[in-house]
Amino acid sequence: MLSATVLTLSALMALASPSQDFDRGRVAFGRGEYLRAIELLRPLLYPELRLETEGEVVQAHRMLGVANLFEGRPAEAKVEFRKLLELRPDYRFDPLLDPPRVVDFFNSVVKDEEDEIAALEAKRKKQEAERAAQRRQEAERLRIATAKVIVYDRHSYLLNFVPFGAGQFQNGQRRKGLAFAGTEAGLGLVSLGAFVANFWLFGLEPHRRCLEVQPMDAGGLPRQCPDAKVDHSDEDLSRNLMRVQVVSGGLFFAAAIWGAIDAVRHFQERERLEIETVPSAAPGPAPPPRPQARKLDIQPGIGAAPLGLGLSFTF
Repeated sequence: MLSATVLTLSALMALASPSQDFDRGRVAFGRGEYLRAIELLRPLLYPELRLETEGEVVQAHRMLGVANLFEGRPAEAKVEFRKLLELRPDYRFDPLLDPPRVVDFFNSVVKDEEDEIAALEAKRKKQEAERAAQRRQEAERLRIATAKVIVYDRHSYLLNFVPFGAGQFQNGQRRKGLAFAGTEAGLGLVSLGAFVANFWLFGLEPHRRCLEVQPMDAGGLPRQCPDAKVDHSDEDLSRNLMRVQVVSGGLFFAAAIWGAIDAVRHFQERERLEIETVPSAAPGPAPPPRPQARKLDIQPGIGAAPLGLGLSFTF
């Protein structure tokens, strides 16, 4: 039973991730269990690197150096401190926080490897300068590869006088254009409906009926109906329909004139459209600009004649 338990624990430890081993090694190092820390941390660096971040690698070399020093292995400690200086040439222990024995030993390593550390520092600065230059070159390449095309869309002045919000749509005022279009369309339909209903029911002139039977005169013709007995209901209905037609038609023209004045007030002869291409993946000429959707595509003079014919017919 005991052997099985030991084998199970060994298998679980073998399946542990490098991050878990690193955390256990750091805990053992903090408790002063330096030999245990060496057993956990060394396999993470040798024979191959198993840690994921540079910060973990730096901390592992630091803890291994200190642990080897306290375990009486100065040669191994010197190797770990040299690895630490290769990664961070400017790394130093704090005399106020770290043990004096560690600080003195590490400073002696720094002194012995002073020339090599200076070379490593110069190499690191050179690499940083090269990376900064590459970033600047890449930014410049992307700036050059990004082409910006400025397009001006010319507007028609005559379109301001077209009803149903055409001028507002041209000026980019979509909501206002919809409001004018809906109002004018509603008024126009009411006026047209009143006209059609009046013409359908009564024709060109409404008929008058007599409310009583008209007696015949000596010639066999019906006598004239007295004014008090004349039925004016059809005539009144026709007159009311005419009023609705005229009032709605007048409001239509008022809304159309208001829309034209508003469109002229906000009219701009040219509208600036900026088209910017996506940066190319490799240096070279910039790709052609992608077409952008226009706010309105109405040609001047559309429907001018049909609109006039419709209005004259309605009113």
